[in-house]
Amino acid sequence: MIRSTILIPKKIYHSIHKYLFPKKIRSEQVAFIFTTVYRIEKSIQFEFKDWYLVQPNEYEYQSLGYVELKDEMRPKIIKMAFDLDAAIVEIHSHPYSRPAMFSPSDIEGFNEFVPHVWWRLRKKPYVAIVFSKFDFDALVWIDDPKIPQQLTEILVEKQRFYPNCLTLINRGKKYGYRSF
Repeated sequence: MIRSTILIPKKIYHSIHKYLFPKKIRSEQVAFIFTTVYRIEKSIQFEFKDWYLVQPNEYEYQSLGYVELKDEMRPKIIKMAFDLDAAIVEIHSHPYSRPAMFSPSDIEGFNEFVPHVWWRLRKKPYVAIVFSKFDFDALVWIDDPKIPQQLTEILVEKQRFYPNCLTLINRGKKYGYRSF
């Protein structure tokens, strides 16, 4: 297994977390990080380059249990990544889930979207992170757009955060998704 690390500046990490979990939570939120990818032996690092917080008018549907972006958001995010020569890290919140895990609809979206991004961005890896208020889970598609692996960690300056790994442990086996 490849060790995978996302490096994020502290100020950006806290800003994204504040965006995902405002004082008054009304719905799930989505953000994107664009990263430079470094492969070093049996590890891969995603170093922060830029970010984008999805705006209220860019959601097709938004609730506490489900979020869908407008159709034009996919090409917009892919173009931003292409112009930056960057990989995409998708982040969204599950405000009242405990523990954090990707939902069946999240997995269905990955099965469709990740291969498309992979093709458009010339085989750049893709990362997805889901945060609850208490923890997070994260998947990374490194060498195959249909086979996710567990992200190893998020490094915020000198502080390391580790995913709970529950999606691959539970959902992959329990629901028999083809990409797991």
